[in-house]
Amino acid sequence: MANILLVEDDDLVRDMLTQVLQRASHEVICASNGEDATECLRNKTPDIMITDIIMPKKSGITLISEVKNKHPNLDIIAISGGGRLDPTGYLDLSETLGASVSFEKPIDNKALLMAIDLLLHGQKVSG
Repeated sequence: MANILLVEDDDLVRDMLTQVLQRASHEVICASNGEDATECLRNKTPDIMITDIIMPKKSGITLISEVKNKHPNLDIIAISGGGRLDPTGYLDLSETLGASVSFEKPIDNKALLMAIDLLLHGQKVSG
């Protein structure tokens, strides 16, 4: 079981991922944007952060960069549907900035849970 900070601005995606993670016995803290996530991180450092890339107020790219500066050992999983652009560029950039692995939406729930399990056990993940 892990404490996971889930940062996603889309209510439906956030609710679906929360259910998937909770069914796998993870504790989930939700934030609807990068600013809310930054506030959550002031109070508690999770085991893993899952963040969308395209969000209002503070993008996932900015959030990843800030989080890696303050919490260099925190594993981050980036997710994106790409908005108006192909998500591959955003996801590649997120990994360059420190995300451990990234997934395009719609997310393969089994692959996401496997990545979380590997990260919790200190193993490298290829996405």
